[in-house]
Amino acid sequence: MPEVSRHFTSSQFIASKEQNTTLGGLTARTTGILRTLLDSGSSRQARRLALSRAVTLIESTEARRKEQASIMLQAISDASLVDCPPVESSPSSASGAFRVGFAGPPGAGKSSFIEKFGLHVLGVDADGKPTRSLASESPYMASFSPSTMAVLSIDPSSSYSGGSILGDKTRMPELSRHPDCFIRPSPTSTNLGGINAYTNDVIQLCQAGGYDLVVVETVGVGQSEVEVDKAVDMLILLVPPGGGDELQGVKKGIVEVADMLIVNKADGALLTTARHTCADYRGAVKWQGRGKSDIREGWKVPVLMVSAKENTGVDKVWEQVMKFKEVQSKNGGLEEKRRRQGKYWMWKQVQEIIRLKTESDDKLKEKANTLDRALMEGKVTPRLAALQLMEAFFDKR
Repeated sequence: MPEVSRHFTSSQFIASKEQNTTLGGLTARTTGILRTLLDSGSSRQARRLALSRAVTLIESTEARRKEQASIMLQAISDASLVDCPPVESSPSSASGAFRVGFAGPPGAGKSSFIEKFGLHVLGVDADGKPTRSLASESPYMASFSPSTMAVLSIDPSSSYSGGSILGDKTRMPELSRHPDCFIRPSPTSTNLGGINAYTNDVIQLCQAGGYDLVVVETVGVGQSEVEVDKAVDMLILLVPPGGGDELQGVKKGIVEVADMLIVNKADGALLTTARHTCADYRGAVKWQGRGKSDIREGWKVPVLMVSAKENTGVDKVWEQVMKFKEVQSKNGGLEEKRRRQGKYWMWKQVQEIIRLKTESDDKLKEKANTLDRALMEGKVTPRLAALQLMEAFFDKR
C-alpha cells in the first residue's frame, strides 16, 4: 500500500473549492465526498450520502482506495482551515462528538434498546412526534443536548466465508427513518474485540459530518468485547435477566471497564428475575476494585433496569450518560482517555498496515505462502515464521 504523509494548508483548501479542482492526492470523486461532508451548505441528504460513501472508502481493502482513505482522513484532521466552514455540531459538543459504546451478550436486546434510546435522545420520532415529556428533561441537558446521532452497528463476520448479514439496522426500523440519525452496519471482518479495525476512523468521519452523539454497538461476543472501550468515551454493558454467569468475568472482563450496567427485558414474567440480576450486579460492582490506570475519578458505576419493549428506564439511562460526560469532562478523565486511545489506535493501524502490505506485495505474499507451508510441515515455529516474515518486510523498505 502506498505511503501517505502530507498535510493540507488553508490555501490548498480554498484553491480547490474556488477552482473546483481536486485536492492534492485525492481523486475527483473523493474530493467531492470530502467537500460535501464538511460543507455546512450541503443538504442533509447530501451529507448523509457523502458520509456513507466515505465509510465505504475507509472499509475498502483495495490498495488505491485505502490510500485515498488515508489522505481523506488527514484532510479531515486539517479541515479547521477550510474556508467554507465544516458542519457544526451543537454548541454543547465543543470537544467533538460524544461516543457511547453498547456491549453485551447476544440476545440482550442491544439493537432494540438503542432504538428507544436514540429516539429519546433526539426528542422526536421519524414523523416529528415528541418522544419525551418536559417532565423528563434533565439539568444536564443544558451542557449536552445532541440534535444529531450516528449509530455504528458492528455485525459478526463468518470465519469461513468472511460474509456478514448486517441485519442490526432492520431491528431499528423507526430510528433508521429518522432524518437526524445515521445508521451504518459494518462487518467485523473476523476481527476480535467486538468492533472492526476501522471503527475509530469511522467515528472521526461521523464527527466531521456534524453528528453530536456517536453510538457503537458491538457484535456481542463476550469478554473479548473489551476493545470497544478503546474507541468510545463511555461503555455501557447491557445484559438480559439471569445473566449471572457473566459475573465470573467481573475481575477480568468487560464488566471491569463498563461505566454503566443495564439489565434489559425487565418486564412481564422476567421482571422478578431482572430485579435479582440487577441486585447481583450492584453487589459485584460495589466490591470491584480499581487499578492505578483507572481515570474514572468521582464516578460510581450505576446499575439500572430497563425494558426496551415497554420503553421504561430509558430516561434514567440518558440521565446517567449526561452526568458521566459532565463528571469526566470536569475531572479531565475524558481528555486523558482520548489521549490513551490515540496511542492505542496508532499501534493498531501499524499492525493493519503491515498485514495489508504483506497481502498486496507479490514477494511478501510469496514469502508468507512459503512460511505457511513450512508451518504446516512442522519445519518452523509460528514465532520463527513471524520473525522471518518481518525481516522480509523490512528488507523491502
